[in-house]
Amino acid sequence: MQSEDLAVFVDGIANYFNSTTEHEASVGTPFLSKEVNSFISDFTGIIGISGNRKGSIFFSAPKYMLVHVLSGMGLISSKDAKLMDLVGEICNTVSGNARREFGEDFNISVPITIQGKPEEMGVSEVANIYVIPIEWQQQRANLIVNLEES
Repeated sequence: MQSEDLAVFVDGIANYFNSTTEHEASVGTPFLSKEVNSFISDFTGIIGISGNRKGSIFFSAPKYMLVHVLSGMGLISSKDAKLMDLVGEICNTVSGNARREFGEDFNISVPITIQGKPEEMGVSEVANIYVIPIEWQQQRANLIVNLEES
């Protein structure tokens, strides 16, 4: 993955927070990791990617952060089902925006959502895993991008 490709995801997650809440997110510098498990939080949305690129995209955040994101959107809820919907929506929105940049052959799956931290989260057999740290309202989340060109 090139730095311009990662910038699509950095900009996408920053734009999501900026456009849906009144508080700007601080997006950190992406870094390489050999695994995703230590970056998984309370709720995670996962999108599978196929076509001109293959792999997966994860958005993982703590419950407290997601409750406050919903609140910033004018929705008051701490129900787990709403939080699962939200992580799926965030991951889907960021992936959909990337599709506009990478073209119609950048195919995204329906989001899968999980609650909690599984013992081991698998990723596609892709060379690099990039972690993009996000801080919003003093809470930390991660966007994990695991892609390569097909």
